[in-house]
Amino acid sequence: MLLTLLALVLIGLIAGILAGLLGIGGGLVIVPALTFILVTLSAPMEIAVPMAVATSLATMLLTSASAIWFHDRRGGVDWPCVIRLGPAVGVGAALGAWLAVWMPGEMLARVFAVIAGLIGLRMVLAASTSTRSREPFPRAWWLLGPGIGAISAMIGIGGGSFNVPYLARNGYPMVRAVAIASTCGWPIALGGVAGFIVLGWGQELWEASLGYLYLPGVITIGLFGMLGAPLGVALAHRLPATRLRRVFGVVLILVAVRMAW
Repeated sequence: MLLTLLALVLIGLIAGILAGLLGIGGGLVIVPALTFILVTLSAPMEIAVPMAVATSLATMLLTSASAIWFHDRRGGVDWPCVIRLGPAVGVGAALGAWLAVWMPGEMLARVFAVIAGLIGLRMVLAASTSTRSREPFPRAWWLLGPGIGAISAMIGIGGGSFNVPYLARNGYPMVRAVAIASTCGWPIALGGVAGFIVLGWGQELWEASLGYLYLPGVITIGLFGMLGAPLGVALAHRLPATRLRRVFGVVLILVAVRMAW
């Protein structure tokens, strides 16, 4: 029990630091690590993977709230864009939760592996996301928003890996794109969490769980993720971000290979 608690604390700190340092969703760390812990605790794959995904999304309700406050204080959030894109990704996230529960655990792990591997490859090869010179507007938000939300919730991430490039190509400056993507991470987390609670309601899936949410993980990873994020932000101003992104991209590819295996 103590070792599990320490592992959850460590996962939260690492996820928070990486979120602040590289601007990535903590789910890319939380999902494979928590899956490993739950399987070690004898949970079957059919439960371990969707529970890790659901728990990762629930922790983002805490971390995204602090990120929204931070960005909004600096005037970085374009609220008219969020009002359009937020509900769209939230609805998609509820669909993503259904897909995650519907899929066999091993298949879901491999879907995570493929998407995480592609994100890692992009981090290795791309130094930055290009911004297209055009009037800022979330074009085709009604079509792309639900898709982004569904994919993000299905693998337990906040959607920044998809929303930032989408917004940058629609004319938003990078700082504003990151702020909007961070804000839209909250409706993704909310829609996904609601879906996982409803889909698991009335079932005894695992000890100390609410639906597919592993409550010790939600509380511990969420709180320590919030503590780790400011440290990551501080390090971001001192360390070479491009090189760090590439290093983490390599690590992410290795994690993806391990999850697929």
